[in-house]
Amino acid sequence: MKNMKHKTLAILFLIFFFGVSLTAQGQEVLSIFKKYGYSQGVTLLEASRELMKEYKIKTFKSIIFDDGAYALPEIRRAINKDKKGALQIKESSKDGLLTSGYYQLLSHKQKLNCYLIFKVSAANKTTLIYVEGELTSDELVELLK
Repeated sequence: MKNMKHKTLAILFLIFFFGVSLTAQGQEVLSIFKKYGYSQGVTLLEASRELMKEYKIKTFKSIIFDDGAYALPEIRRAINKDKKGALQIKESSKDGLLTSGYYQLLSHKQKLNCYLIFKVSAANKTTLIYVEGELTSDELVELLK
């Protein structure tokens, strides 16, 4: 009976561990959309799957803060957590603070790529975009032109 309990606990641990690791990609940044998406001075865009089929996109979320100064520390922390192990990173910073970034995050889902785009202007207008889909990095860049 003890052996059965140990096996059950081991299986539950593995399910929890792999379940967390499989869903953790981009989770910090996605929390920003939930927390601030309906705040005053914020524009949230979530495109529907039907609209995105043509572009091979499963998830598209964009949030723009007219003045994101109050949320920038939290956004930068979320990006720093989510970008760990990213495949591609292009960043710019000013005075030691991240001002723009492009990341291809590791995806645990077959055939899906995850991208994170961040930009903050001198007036603290802040844009954060999360894209998940089958499109390549080059296709995303072309789409955003």
